[in-house]
Amino acid sequence: MELEGKLVTVIGLGKRTGVETVKFLDKQGAKVIVSDTKSKLELEEEIKLLQNYKVKFDLGGHTVDLILESDLIIISPGVPIDIPILCQARDKGIEIISEIELAYKFCKAPIIAITGTNGKTTTTTLIGEIFKSTGRKTVVGGNIGRALIRDLPYLNEDATVIAEISSFQLEGIRDFRPKISLFLNITPDHLDRHGSFKEYIKAKRKLLMNQNKGDYIILNYDDPIVRGFADNTDAKVIFFSQQEKLESGIYLEADKIIADLRGVKEEIIDIKQLGIKGPHNLENALGAVAVSLLMNIEKEMLIKILKEFTGVEHRIEEVAVIEGVKYINDSKGTNPIAAIKAIETFEPPITLIAGGKDKGSDFSDLAEVIVDKVEAVVLLGETAESIKNSLTKLAYNNIYPVETIQEAVKVSSDLAAGEGIVLLSPACASWDMFNNYEERGEKFKEAVREIHSL
Repeated sequence: MELEGKLVTVIGLGKRTGVETVKFLDKQGAKVIVSDTKSKLELEEEIKLLQNYKVKFDLGGHTVDLILESDLIIISPGVPIDIPILCQARDKGIEIISEIELAYKFCKAPIIAITGTNGKTTTTTLIGEIFKSTGRKTVVGGNIGRALIRDLPYLNEDATVIAEISSFQLEGIRDFRPKISLFLNITPDHLDRHGSFKEYIKAKRKLLMNQNKGDYIILNYDDPIVRGFADNTDAKVIFFSQQEKLESGIYLEADKIIADLRGVKEEIIDIKQLGIKGPHNLENALGAVAVSLLMNIEKEMLIKILKEFTGVEHRIEEVAVIEGVKYINDSKGTNPIAAIKAIETFEPPITLIAGGKDKGSDFSDLAEVIVDKVEAVVLLGETAESIKNSLTKLAYNNIYPVETIQEAVKVSSDLAAGEGIVLLSPACASWDMFNNYEERGEKFKEAVREIHSL
């Protein structure tokens, strides 16, 4: 792709993706416009990061005449593909792509792409640690950590890219083609963005649309939607399963992870030896094993990291044990299924802190699990009333509304009364009260530490 002299508009100036995209485009000699609905004051920090780059800012809205002169438009993940200015640009024939598509066009290294509703970050991080342990040049990024555009254009064939890929990023791909795609699971999420579960599934499936006979697609056999992705593809399909003994693939047998990829059955590890705990993390480990063996990772090194890796920050992270109460930070649990899996990881008594940004989720399944396993629920944020309504329909009334995360921790601590678990697993996004789930998790941990200091 030739960018020198081209007029390129970046829509959405996120600190991670938008800023790094602008920097890359400038280095390539493009004439760059940044357009964002936020004001100059709101984007003060991001603008400061670009003070040494040649860029024209179009802030506080999108100037139609300016943007429609573009040769190319790059959209940040937070920008829906169907906003009016993009519809107008599409009608005019202007190419519109995502940052990961731009990065891919300049990338020589093989890409391992991980997606799914839950478990992406843990699995991506685990696979990254496995590959790094071998001494291979490994870049981990995408929807986790660094934007891909920061690294991919500068990698050679001997490097490996481990990329967490979200449905938002996939909306704007055209040619993006991973060497290996891994699909962990698909349950309803981000319906406020995609409009329906069907459209969300459609966005996820785009990850494999360009793969061919030289590529691999790894699918969770236990998820019927994901299993169905095996149809109509020329790529080699590899299944993994917790529930079925597969003729070929990665599966469980007598609490052992078994691999049978090339007609030879071999035991990898006893699941009791895994560093990451819980049934959801077993799913993540199976996917990581499949990727590692396909990429010829030494079995001994794979086993070593599977034993050592204990998870990622903000995902079922033990913060402290205070006066008999264990505090768990699962701020990454941003949808009901993730919260259910977190609850099922622990034994009662559990005090749950939940609520946040409304993504159009249905909380009825979560409510049933809460009734069965949770002693009390502390609710905050935009969805507090919706979650409360789902619970009261089941005659569950041990509900405590609060206004802040600090208040939530204080109330939960009092309710726990010296035993059990205080679990932050919001089942919702964080954007109603926080910039992201990381900030929410940090505020939770700060509040826990404050209690400890009293």
